[in-house]
Amino acid sequence: MRTAAWLLPAYLLGVLCACTAPTPKVPPVSPTGTTPVGPFVPEARALFEGCTSVPDSADSRTYRCGDVTVWMAEAKGGSLDGMLQRTRERVTGRYGPGVVEVRGELPLAGGSWPSIRFAACRDVQAECRAGGYAVAVTPRAERLRGLGCVTRGNTRPLLARCLELLEYTASHGNPEGDVLDSDALVQPPRLPWRALAVPRGCQLAVSTTRAGRIGCGDASFTWNVYMPARTSVTARWRDQGVAELADALPGAGPVEEVACRLENLNARCSRFTAPTAHGPLVVWAAAVEWEDRALFASCSFLASEAPFPAACNGAFTLP
Repeated sequence: MRTAAWLLPAYLLGVLCACTAPTPKVPPVSPTGTTPVGPFVPEARALFEGCTSVPDSADSRTYRCGDVTVWMAEAKGGSLDGMLQRTRERVTGRYGPGVVEVRGELPLAGGSWPSIRFAACRDVQAECRAGGYAVAVTPRAERLRGLGCVTRGNTRPLLARCLELLEYTASHGNPEGDVLDSDALVQPPRLPWRALAVPRGCQLAVSTTRAGRIGCGDASFTWNVYMPARTSVTARWRDQGVAELADALPGAGPVEEVACRLENLNARCSRFTAPTAHGPLVVWAAAVEWEDRALFASCSFLASEAPFPAACNGAFTLP
């Protein structure tokens, strides 16, 4: 992959804007529930309205906001260059070798930070299928924050939305308010109505009062809970969650809708496959509402482990 400004058309340059904001510590979100716009702290709700959280790891989060996806990761040590490289690798893993990059600096949170402006285009004359930024910042001493944002397409309005989201996360951190650190995991993991198991050999990657992820090699189980349940919000979370899962897996096949049960409730599951070095990966995802809460969950695993491995915690069953 080459890093040369002359590989990009002129319109890819000059799209950076300077914004400043204070950097207060974000208080934790109440464990008792969320709002119809998502599980975000009050000061983030207007900006992140319509965004869907996709559990990632103990120190990172991904948010799908329609045609814009933003992610953040934190680390207690290391270098800015190392964190920027980690963030960059998420882009290359998502879009492959066709990404063109321009390195520079991005003005965020009152500072200027090393960044990469990128675009995924067939050639400089073609319409780009994606664009965005990767950046690393130091919000406070001995703490690094890697931030990335990608857009479907490469239009100025979507890139401007990226910069707004990056400014918030650079200044304030996680818009949900959770501490991004393995020491902050809620154990044992649980849904509001039952505890979940971490099978032998698996790892609890995310566990909060509203979201979680259990990883077992090639298999993983993720979940989000929000309240109060609203049908339109639940549908959006399902659609955006499935879209993010598919976009994050290069070569993912078409999504099909099949009958299933999630937490013993009838549902319509979205199912697709993606190639991996160990064979086809199957992804199941669905959303259901239970009393005043809604649940979105997904489970991915090698096709050889069908119908559902222990990692799925029995959440998905066939009707």
